[in-house]
Amino acid sequence: MMNSCRIILVGLISGVSLSLPQAAFGQSGTRDLLSPPGANGLRQAAAGEALQAINDEYNRQLLQLERQRLERLGQLAAHQSPKDASETYETLFRLAIANNLFRDAEPVAEQALKSAQSSPVVRFLAETINVIAAADRGAYDESLADLRGTIAGRKGRQQPDENPSSLLDTPSLLLICDAYYQRLIQGGQFDAARKAFRLLAEESDNPAVKALCVSRLKQLDMIGRPAPPIQGTDLDGKPLNLAAMKGDVVVIVFWASWCLPNSAEIAWLDHVYSAYHDRGFRIVGVNLDTLQNGGSKLETVLPNVRRFLLGHNVRWPNLINGDGPHDYASSYGVTTIPANFLIARDGTIIHIDLSRKNLESVVSKAVAR
Repeated sequence: MMNSCRIILVGLISGVSLSLPQAAFGQSGTRDLLSPPGANGLRQAAAGEALQAINDEYNRQLLQLERQRLERLGQLAAHQSPKDASETYETLFRLAIANNLFRDAEPVAEQALKSAQSSPVVRFLAETINVIAAADRGAYDESLADLRGTIAGRKGRQQPDENPSSLLDTPSLLLICDAYYQRLIQGGQFDAARKAFRLLAEESDNPAVKALCVSRLKQLDMIGRPAPPIQGTDLDGKPLNLAAMKGDVVVIVFWASWCLPNSAEIAWLDHVYSAYHDRGFRIVGVNLDTLQNGGSKLETVLPNVRRFLLGHNVRWPNLINGDGPHDYASSYGVTTIPANFLIARDGTIIHIDLSRKNLESVVSKAVAR
């Protein structure tokens, strides 16, 4: 299953609030956050690792069950009447999208597209599966060509009630866009991502999808440019200035205490932090709890933020997003969380939205430069 949590921040994308399956990270409170954990901290770390191992094993087994379900649904659809097959295909494709199993559903998508009697929504979902599955396989040029072909083909045959906005609800469309974006970013395909999301922004008539694409393009355009300034006071009352960290490799992570998967991300962030901190790797957290429900007061969210950080024994400094020069989320174009930015020793952004899969490999290359 998709083991992450993509959350559209309230008020930042056309007033849409959305919680979807996707990743995580976290931070700490009223002590020296860079000091090594004591015995209690080590016990917490060991307990956290054991819990993560149990959850990982459970997710692997659940993923296998989902794959078996997709296989059986595909077999069922192949022997059904066109009307019943369309219903089964739609169920299969929606499950594949929700569980991040695009490559598993790709053969069935091809099967559905060969049927002239597939419904418009089934064709749209099957085409979407193929676009993202190609990116999953590392066939990025093919994926981009499929996307262009899908858009061109839909223009040629589209009926008034067959545009994607009417075929799928907004949360589903956003989930699809985000899944495609993650494939391209994690593959380091920044140019392909720019081309794909410019095309989606131009062709989509859904305001939320357009806004998401624009925000993604803003972040992509930051790669290779100096990181926007971050200067303030962390939760320990210590001054923090990103400019003073020039010469180090820094990951800026945006998070919220109410995004539960952020807890899981702490483990792999902490692992990389421990492995590379002595070589000039640092992490800075930016908490976004004040953006919840369209805007919350600092004094209201602060206890939850401190509780989260202390409970997860986070060792790096954290600031809380504010207004004006302290609105770091706006400066970095952050509209979904988890979100992170890797800053090279020269102060330029070199990667965005690192995940458990690629964090260590990308950081190791950055600290070696």
